[in-house]
Amino acid sequence: MSKIWIAISLVGLRACGTGESDSGATGSLSDTPPVSATTSGDVKAAAALEGEQAEAEAAEISSCIRLVASGDYEDALPVCLEAASIDADNAEVKAALAKAEAETAKEAATGAAADALGGLEN
Repeated sequence: MSKIWIAISLVGLRACGTGESDSGATGSLSDTPPVSATTSGDVKAAAALEGEQAEAEAAEISSCIRLVASGDYEDALPVCLEAASIDADNAEVKAALAKAEAETAKEAATGAAADALGGLEN
């Protein structure tokens, strides 16, 4: 979604004037540089932000898979939920999330059973 807004913003910047008027003048008398001079910087900044976001998303997905592989299901669960929201079609993320959910539920049930048995002994 943010890519769409960036693209719309860039198109808007290009449309905001190139220093030409309807009277046929081919320059601008103001100190504002033409849009083409500032747009390349905006594109580079947008690309850098997009690259940083992609790296963060890849790190989240990698962390999910790594946490599940190490058996740290309780910590993996929120990370895998986030990873699934980032890439819902990723088969590794789906499998890791399913395992984290199942193992966390199993651990919770085991803990509840142990608590129940502990209460019977008193």
